[in-house]
Amino acid sequence: MIPPMLLKLLLPKVLDHLLMVFKLDKVLEYVENPNELDKKVEYLEDKVNELSRVADDMKKCLNCNTCNNKKKEK
Repeated sequence: MIPPMLLKLLLPKVLDHLLMVFKLDKVLEYVENPNELDKKVEYLEDKVNELSRVADDMKKCLNCNTCNNKKKEK
């Protein structure tokens, strides 16, 4: 069994070395921080929600062919 004092000293160094060797720090950064695709998806979701709201508003309106005024549907 490894003594606890030795574990406290060696474990952080071993973990840091493993992070460097397997480039896990880059993987963690990619997973945890928002990246370019996350920003694009968020932007597109906002656009879809906005267009959906506009389409719902337009659905409630009818175009009058005689006077070209929009009238609200009851």
